[in-house]
Amino acid sequence: MLDRVGSLRIRRRGPRRVELCLTRTTAIAGWILFLAGSGAALTLWPLSLVIAAAPAFAALVGLALITLRREYIIDRDDGLLRIEERMLGLASRAAVPLFHLRAVVIVGRPGGGGARFVASIERRVGAAIHLDEARRCASLLPLGKAIAEVAELRLVYDQTDRAAVR
Repeated sequence: MLDRVGSLRIRRRGPRRVELCLTRTTAIAGWILFLAGSGAALTLWPLSLVIAAAPAFAALVGLALITLRREYIIDRDDGLLRIEERMLGLASRAAVPLFHLRAVVIVGRPGGGGARFVASIERRVGAAIHLDEARRCASLLPLGKAIAEVAELRLVYDQTDRAAVR
């Protein structure tokens, strides 16, 4: 379940527009963390403030996950990739013209617990736009295909496990 926290899903898809948003697992994990952390903090509060600080911090992290929103809208008619991220009432918005984008890339990267696969959008100028990570590359493929088809970008799909290649 925790692998799905913060992952993107396709909300709507049409021939000229695709909308991506966070999975519901993010909010569910946030609620679980918030309720468990606040319950533990309230229980431990009379015993010691220092001991109650750790579950209170977990409750704050849960609250941040509850309010977290990420939306990517790729609209061929407008010629834009709109990115909106919100957390705790603070919003960040960006609009990137589609002609600034080069390719959708899904590539394996070695990590601490094995290989992680990362999906991103390469730009012609500037840093890549990070989309999502997963343990299996096949779970990122529908996301990459949808973006590549609507934005008319090439899809670079490296399914080799770089940790195994070493």
